[in-house]
Amino acid sequence: MTYDRAVGYWSASELQYAAQGTAHFLANGGKMRLIVGAQLAQRDVDAVIEGKPLDDVVAERLLADPDLAGARIVQSEHLSVLAWMVATDRLEIRVGVPRGENGELLTHLQSGRYFHTKYGIFADRYGNRVAFNGSNNSSVTAWVRNHETFDAYPSWNVPIWDYLGVHKVLDFEKHWTDNADAGWAVIDLPSAVRKHLIEHAPETPPLPPGVVLPPLEASTSSEDGTDEFDVEAAWDELVALRDAPAESPWTGVGSAWAQPLPHQAELISRVVSTYPRGYLFADEVGLGKTVEAGMVLRELFTSGRAKKALLLVPASVMKQWQEELHEKMNLDVARFDKGAFVDRHDEPIPVDPNANPWSAFPIVLASSHLARRRDRRRQILDAGPWDVVLVDEAHHARRRGSKPTDTPNSLLALLQEMRDKEMWRALYLATATPMQMNPHEAWDLISLLGLKGRWGVSAEDFIRYFKLLAIDPMHRHWDLLCAMLEDYFADPQAERDTDLEREIDDALGWTGAYVVTALAGNPPSADLKAKFPNEASEWMDKWLRRHTPMRDRVFRNTRKTMREYQAAGIIPDDVVIPYRHVKDEFIPLQPNERRLYERIEEYIRRHYNAYMAEAGNQALGFIMTVYRRRLTSSFEAIKRSLRRRLSVLEDGKNLAELLTDDDNVDVEGSLFEPEVFDTRADRLRDEIVELKSFLQDLDSITGEDSKASKLVADVTEALNTYSSVVVFTQYADTMDYVRDRLLTAGYRRLGCYSGRGGEVYNVESGSWTEVTKSEIKTRFRSGELEVLIGTDSMSEGLNLQTSGRLINYDMPWNLMRVEQRIGRVDRIGASYKDIRISNYFYADTVEEQVYKGIAEDYGDFTDIVGDAAPVLANIEKAIERLALTGHATTTEINSEVGQIRQQVEDIKSEPVRNDDMGEPGDGGRIKQPPTLEGGTSLRDLERVLTANGLTSDAFEPDPSRPRVYWLKPPAETLSALSFRKDDGVHDIEEYFDPSPLAPLPVTFDRATWDESDDADLVFLTYGTPELSALLPAATHDD
Repeated sequence: MTYDRAVGYWSASELQYAAQGTAHFLANGGKMRLIVGAQLAQRDVDAVIEGKPLDDVVAERLLADPDLAGARIVQSEHLSVLAWMVATDRLEIRVGVPRGENGELLTHLQSGRYFHTKYGIFADRYGNRVAFNGSNNSSVTAWVRNHETFDAYPSWNVPIWDYLGVHKVLDFEKHWTDNADAGWAVIDLPSAVRKHLIEHAPETPPLPPGVVLPPLEASTSSEDGTDEFDVEAAWDELVALRDAPAESPWTGVGSAWAQPLPHQAELISRVVSTYPRGYLFADEVGLGKTVEAGMVLRELFTSGRAKKALLLVPASVMKQWQEELHEKMNLDVARFDKGAFVDRHDEPIPVDPNANPWSAFPIVLASSHLARRRDRRRQILDAGPWDVVLVDEAHHARRRGSKPTDTPNSLLALLQEMRDKEMWRALYLATATPMQMNPHEAWDLISLLGLKGRWGVSAEDFIRYFKLLAIDPMHRHWDLLCAMLEDYFADPQAERDTDLEREIDDALGWTGAYVVTALAGNPPSADLKAKFPNEASEWMDKWLRRHTPMRDRVFRNTRKTMREYQAAGIIPDDVVIPYRHVKDEFIPLQPNERRLYERIEEYIRRHYNAYMAEAGNQALGFIMTVYRRRLTSSFEAIKRSLRRRLSVLEDGKNLAELLTDDDNVDVEGSLFEPEVFDTRADRLRDEIVELKSFLQDLDSITGEDSKASKLVADVTEALNTYSSVVVFTQYADTMDYVRDRLLTAGYRRLGCYSGRGGEVYNVESGSWTEVTKSEIKTRFRSGELEVLIGTDSMSEGLNLQTSGRLINYDMPWNLMRVEQRIGRVDRIGASYKDIRISNYFYADTVEEQVYKGIAEDYGDFTDIVGDAAPVLANIEKAIERLALTGHATTTEINSEVGQIRQQVEDIKSEPVRNDDMGEPGDGGRIKQPPTLEGGTSLRDLERVLTANGLTSDAFEPDPSRPRVYWLKPPAETLSALSFRKDDGVHDIEEYFDPSPLAPLPVTFDRATWDESDDADLVFLTYGTPELSALLPAATHDD
């Protein structure tokens, strides 16, 4: 390989800036010849004439590992590399100088002329060559700051090469052999030095106004007199590193801790590439909608394409969202919680008290339940517009009835008004069940995205389109179908399925295929319709069903998709995609437990019906449904709830204090507005006497807890086969009770996780110790914990795939929450091929009868968690009706179960189904997902920052932990003006004056961060404040 270059100004900083390219060039035997102008930096001249070449061992490392070690060597020791290249005949430098009238050699000052030509030629080992000609010098400033142009002429384009390229080769050879143009000479560099012809240039070309770098003597020599670094080159390298996410697509995604799975990469690529187009993320529960949405946000924000976002998520998962954005996407986001902003450590973040909270930060994370309050709407609308608005669990935005003309609830009404007032550039919705029980519910959501033509006008046409596809093709309203297909393709970003187009062409030939693929606006003729149904009409069905907003704007991946990716070889065979085995356990109550259960149930039912019968007291009735759910969990949970109720009643507190954070998900699923709970509990004072008596009786009842005994037995058996067990419950009250029972049974390697954080049992102190989520994860994965008990907070953000045994100590009425729990262990890359799950129920209860009745047809509900997943919400409503409205008879229970079964079948025959959202594997056409990696990787970040002269002193390797450094945070953010003082320029060392911040551990390595239990360890990448502090701050001069 060779590189010939004729250029007016050349600096060795070029080698340093292009360190990786230089290292590969040298490793492949590359040689350089330079003809440069007589203006070189003193240290470049010194390096060529008398510099100390690289040590042989170092040179061997450079050539053996050009990717990392080689590039790092070039960066940190580029002048020694320069000297080594000269010493090993890999670099020759000659100088172009002017001649006088008598042939004498002149300096620039004497002649007023300068060798200013700029062209070059690359050649590879196979004889391919590329010549180029342009305005740019060979300096970092020319590469990254200036406005430059150049043309390239490849030898494989023969006409271009013969006309332009070959002449550059001839010109270079002519000058190299000192057969230069008239009035010029080309001589070797040592001769030029001896003849005092070199005019020593400053270390850097002129910089933009306002940018002042330290003087040469402050940064080029260390105490022992050796050269350190080129400040201008180091500065430019950091600027380029800072700008990499904007300059190179997918740098943001590629540098995150999380790495997208194949189905996620496909989605992220499509969404980001078509920004600001809106989409609905509808993957099955547990397949990573949070990661998908977070990765899209990361790419948009790190690249600078988006600068302002509002994330509306259920209050019950706000903290989990905040933690996942930090841990997986490396985005620190402010959470608006209980009227104030807090960070992920729940520490308050100060803000201007007069600021609008909905736009106080670039990314605001807030409760969708809070946002839908009527008293917040004006504040939200005043805070917009946003580049991105994201709504999680978007199915909560729905109508109050079952008709498409029914009144929107407050969340749907808010989103519709935000759409109409153009409050976002891009809207992203996330829900596993975009359609609950009615087809118009899907339209209500995707119409928020902005649909073309008839698709966006009304739910009526939307539903009619799909109904027409279900009838005989001879009797369809083809004008409407083809007009709506035309509206679909009117969107220039709408996908056209070229694979399906080829299949149709293969099946029908070009002429027959054209009739199908040109249907948009062109209904089939009468003659053609007379032949329906036939092969052409079958392909028309596929074409029409494939090209709808339901396929184009909605992403739907299932576990079936994952197996298809594996079958296609995209997910390796050795990666475990587990199979689940579910067993329902119906636990008989002992006589004393039965009496207690029935007494509590009767108390709850009586008060529920009383409140529901009174106008304005439905919210009080709703609270009783929460108590009934707690009875399903454990006696301890309901007893603590009733004690809390007594305290609220006696003190006259707000109704909201009757609930805990564990109840948030039930509140969000209701149609009650939050403000209905902001009233005092005075109306409930009549309960106080009854409640006191009741609690005294409950406390006096003792005896064995059948469910807890069953748990101890199952844990003991499970640990004979599995290394660990995961236990889920809905409530922290139950969690605390369960862990005490396991301690009593002799288990000590216990951990817990709930809304209050992580806890582990300390054997020495006999108490529970608070720990971080990362420590819980590490201890569980390493086997230090053998039983992990948690609330549904643990079903978000903690991946527990090292366990193969899960016990649901209680069963939420909403089975989708059970699916989220199971998704923590049923994950790609699990440790066990077969995962065993136990679901605990109390026997002889309404819950048992409903679940058993449905299980006769649908087993463990796997069939329902598919096309008919929305029916699960109706199971919840059925249990509520049966458990609370009266003593349900067997006939009433069978009637409710029969209705649910019928709903499952009905939804499968609806004109619009979840199937219409499509999957990547539709038609067996699984594709290789895109590779989402930018030009700057995590290894590049590590290599540059630990070698760059402006930042390397900030990193000190941790001798006890490979790939970990101790980072000394700078005293101020590095910026173009950070080298200025009021009284003038100061040297670079002052940038690293002792910072008030203590050193902190950092790593650039995903595995190192994931396997560490050090909560302070920072994964250093784009988006983290620690990296931002190291890189130059953007200025108008950049």
